[in-house]
Amino acid sequence: MSQTIFVTAELRMNAEKPRSTVIQAIEQFCLDMQSETGCLQAIATYDDNMPQRVILWECYENRDAIEAHFSMPHTRAFIALEMTELVQAFETQKNGEQAL
Repeated sequence: MSQTIFVTAELRMNAEKPRSTVIQAIEQFCLDMQSETGCLQAIATYDDNMPQRVILWECYENRDAIEAHFSMPHTRAFIALEMTELVQAFETQKNGEQAL
């Protein structure tokens, strides 16, 4: 049985790069993620109180979709740009059920 997995990732913007450039890269990354098979949603939210903080909310059909995400050329390219660094990430499922 497959279980939808929600990923919440906190990123910190690279302060050495123009904020508008970083936001543009993040928004494009989210659009690219949404084209992935198994990615149901990918959106970025921004914290007005902490301008370098970005929260990504992602939703995947299953574990295979998450694993495929990290091998995608656009994911590797985004990481290589060093626009952000990962602060923390966690996965959750509806009704507290474990993903298979």
